[in-house]
Amino acid sequence: MVSLSSAFVKSSALPAVEFLTLLILCGALSISPASAQSQTLSNSAVSDTGAATSQSQAESTEEAARSAAEQAAATARSLEISREIARRETLIDDLRYSAGVYSEELSEVQADLGAYLLEVEDFEKAAQIFTEALQIARINTGLYSEDQLPLINALIASNTKMKAWSQADDFQSLHIHIADRLYSTADGRFLRAARQYGDWRFRVMSENLLDDSYQGLARTAEDLSEFYGSLIGALESEGLELSGDLLDFVFAKAETDLVLIRAIASAPYTDFPGTVSPYMYRSRCRNVRDANGQVVQQCTNIQVENPRYRQSQRDAKQVAVNRQIRHIREAIQRIEIVRDSAPALDSEERDVLDSRIARLELETQQLVRQSRSRSVF
Repeated sequence: MVSLSSAFVKSSALPAVEFLTLLILCGALSISPASAQSQTLSNSAVSDTGAATSQSQAESTEEAARSAAEQAAATARSLEISREIARRETLIDDLRYSAGVYSEELSEVQADLGAYLLEVEDFEKAAQIFTEALQIARINTGLYSEDQLPLINALIASNTKMKAWSQADDFQSLHIHIADRLYSTADGRFLRAARQYGDWRFRVMSENLLDDSYQGLARTAEDLSEFYGSLIGALESEGLELSGDLLDFVFAKAETDLVLIRAIASAPYTDFPGTVSPYMYRSRCRNVRDANGQVVQQCTNIQVENPRYRQSQRDAKQVAVNRQIRHIREAIQRIEIVRDSAPALDSEERDVLDSRIARLELETQQLVRQSRSRSVF
């Protein structure tokens, strides 16, 4: 390596330009390996940063393009839906003019429009169209025609999607009412309608969709239990006591009764009406002087709390629990009869029934203990 001092000594004999060139050359030759590596890393970092920036910009551009494409597709889809709805509404208006406002063909076209509105998730307008179609069907075919049932189911679906629980509940009740008038108890169409109604009412009760109080929920459970009880009795009278349909309804009733027992067991006894009057009257007397100065006894009747009333409330609660427990035990007996008598059951199916019976018995025992706990009093 050329020494800087020797270069300086020789510079006295060189012109100024050559001397300056020599200094620059010496400085370049004296660069250390570490400095060179640092410079290389710095250049690499700058290159990587530039590449990352370019990639980020490319991704942003791609995302913007994708978003624009999605927005354009959504706009096109919305326009397509609007045109299709307008086309169908025009057809309905033409039918009203040509065939009359109560024509059966008009009801069918309205039902098709309602189905399309359900498909595109315009639930409010779908409910409106199905309501109009139902009114036309009731006028043309009577209050209890089978043609109404698909329209009522569509109204149930529309209102359920909108979370209009009260309206959905009304249409569920109308559906089972018409099915009950149309079909016999053993008819598969009625049994499907009964399952649909029972499942709905159980959901109403379990999720409290109608914002009922404890008393309202208890009434819902009692009504559903009675519905299943009547249905089970009707199936037994039809000779279907060993059928799978009856077994399904027995389990459904038992589940309903368990919900009702839970509600009763967890409720304070003060929610139950007592069997005696909450108040009683007692006479209180004191000595006073009359107008002649004579001491006489003056008595008045006052209302006081009946000490027996609270105990009668506790008794009423226990009676309610015992009634539902009796229903569950009756259900268990029915299940055992089916298990022991149905020839079509294999060993695996009998094991399933045994398991469900054991669960019912266990839950019943736990609820009995809970209902007798003083902590809920």
